[in-house]
Amino acid sequence: MKSVAIDHMTSATVRLDTPAAALNDQIVDQATQVTRLLREFVRSEAIALIAMDPISRTHRPLAADGYTDRTMSYVLDGFPNSCPAYAIAREKDTHSLRWRDYKRDWNLYLPDTFTAQEYLMPDGFREGSTMCLRVADGRYIGAIHMSWSKEAHAKDEHREITERFRPILLNICDQLRTPQLLADELAPGAYAIAVSPNGFAFHLPNRNPGPYLGEGGELRRLVLEKAKSPSAQRFVWPDEAGRCHQVTITPCRGNILLITEQCIRWPYNLSLREIQILHLVTSGASNPNIAEQLFVSPRTVSTHIEHILAKMSCDSRTRLAALAVSEGLLLAESPSRRSRNFAGH
Repeated sequence: MKSVAIDHMTSATVRLDTPAAALNDQIVDQATQVTRLLREFVRSEAIALIAMDPISRTHRPLAADGYTDRTMSYVLDGFPNSCPAYAIAREKDTHSLRWRDYKRDWNLYLPDTFTAQEYLMPDGFREGSTMCLRVADGRYIGAIHMSWSKEAHAKDEHREITERFRPILLNICDQLRTPQLLADELAPGAYAIAVSPNGFAFHLPNRNPGPYLGEGGELRRLVLEKAKSPSAQRFVWPDEAGRCHQVTITPCRGNILLITEQCIRWPYNLSLREIQILHLVTSGASNPNIAEQLFVSPRTVSTHIEHILAKMSCDSRTRLAALAVSEGLLLAESPSRRSRNFAGH
């Protein structure tokens, strides 16, 4: 009975194409279901599943019940930062550790700690457990806490059941899981970073940001500006040598954005100048206006547009614009800003 229920919850996965807001709700719902199921087995008076925010390095609750607001606030902040029991659970022992386990294995008597005397025991708890969560690459991503009113209620079998839930809890708490899974599908030569809602960029495990998305990279400034709009985006970007880089912005769980970049051939065998003109055609610019922005003659623009129509097998400017938008062929910024630098390409 227990095995069937746990296996069922393990198979519950999060769709990678779910919008960020709905994805957050889905994560919370899944956390609530899992903690409710776990609590049916271990019969604890209180339970809290918390996740580590990889950006702010602070904890946030995914599901909690049975703790007072005051104690829950301490569980999120004071307990991880000051209690010696938490340091042991996070750095030294991956098991679900009860108060008695700390005493037996680590010579730490929890009832003597500030945590127990000021928060847990006044709330009526006389036993509890903490299991910190780490993924395969070593990152700490959160913890599951439970408390009981009587020591005898925290049985050995409850400890074993809690540890069997570890794979499910890891899946729920790892906010970098979705961008990491997506990044793992990229070609070996592709680069990626993740961006937080406040615009802070950070590296993903086992994925290089590369020279352009890395610290100080020219493309990094552009994507951080575009990341202010938390929506899926795809565009092309020319480097200093005129090579094409395909850039994709994908919303992920926790409102984190995955930014990927890969050097590719210019689509449809277009030249950089043709891509610039395609961008301006899509924006609705006329031939004279395009010529003015790119410092070329209207006749040159007309010739380029004829070539673009042929290469992309389109019969109108409207069809060109629709195809450019649907296939992410637009530039990261208006080509008129860079046209002098790339006039020869």
